[in-house]
Amino acid sequence: METKLSCDVRNCVNNISGLCDAYMINIIGSNARENSSTECETFADKNILNMAKSRFINSNLDGEFKQIFTNESIEMSPKIKCEAKNCVHNANGDCSAANIQIHESRTKDGNLSQCQTFKSYKQFNNVLD
Repeated sequence: METKLSCDVRNCVNNISGLCDAYMINIIGSNARENSSTECETFADKNILNMAKSRFINSNLDGEFKQIFTNESIEMSPKIKCEAKNCVHNANGDCSAANIQIHESRTKDGNLSQCQTFKSYKQFNNVLD
């Protein structure tokens, strides 16, 4: 199963119309208990230097090319590594959620790009009860 990612972090160099053109992203927050304690570590401010670096270091050119030919589905999605060990979607360091939303938000920790898809085991178990 390929994960589909959408992102509303407008000032990230990897954000192209709500899609992420990074080849791989890393979600951090190893001890997170809620999504506001997670963060997309791959986030980089949109500026000339970061734009140049992103073209050569962590770019998903194959996904970008495929996306040019379709508006029907998301083809440009990165591989997602996850350090949030308390998340039900964390499968040995990879994200197993079908759809991921990265959200732009300032939190008490100063995070700017948090994983809205994060769900702790406690939250998951409460839904099942």
